[in-house]
Amino acid sequence: MVPPDMSDPLDEYTNGDGAPRIVLETQGLSRWYGPVAALDRLDLVMRAGECVAMMGPNGSGKTTAAELICGLREPTAGWARVCGHSVHQEPEAVDARRELAFVPDTPLLYGDLSILDHLRLVAAAHGAADEGFPERAEHLLDLLDLCERATFFPPQLSRGMRQKTALACALIRPYSLLVLDEPVVGLDTRSVDALAGVIHDVVAAGRAVLLLTHSDAFAARVRTRAVRIDEGRVVDL
Repeated sequence: MVPPDMSDPLDEYTNGDGAPRIVLETQGLSRWYGPVAALDRLDLVMRAGECVAMMGPNGSGKTTAAELICGLREPTAGWARVCGHSVHQEPEAVDARRELAFVPDTPLLYGDLSILDHLRLVAAAHGAADEGFPERAEHLLDLLDLCERATFFPPQLSRGMRQKTALACALIRPYSLLVLDEPVVGLDTRSVDALAGVIHDVVAAGRAVLLLTHSDAFAARVRTRAVRIDEGRVVDL
């Protein structure tokens, strides 16, 4: 489950007519390196309460798509908006970043901060270090089987534990869009099951999840719809 305090009612994620609001929209989103297209003209609309699985083999352009959507790379052409805010144009990009949480395929953690320190830092940075933080943190640590290692530092953790720490950091803060890039890599069966439960609960809480994965089996467990890409191009919607 998502942290109790962070499960806002679904109606906060609807338009005035009651339809789920658009959380992510891209049009012609592209990234070229010379004659090579890492991503070519991605058109995508995601609404609150959806889990869209972007599937494809390694090297198909999934990570490029994630980095463009999260504002970590500049597009060669096209645009992306999160909750109506341009990802690549300041000052709108600040508002876009507030609305999205990103878990990259390789966890990015501070070597001198414990798991619990990471949660405190992320919560404080996003205005979520209120009096309910201890309960939310404990909930996430228990959910992801990290309680016994809460005081451990990243060099003491396995690849899977580092991945779960990055996921906990994303979930401890407010967000409307959760972007997960190959999240099952390094996870054992129990942790994969827990992640599937997290995704279902995030969607049920009225948020959106963009899952980028080469695992068709895992995507089938959690997706509401799929986009398949290969060599940077959408080949199936």
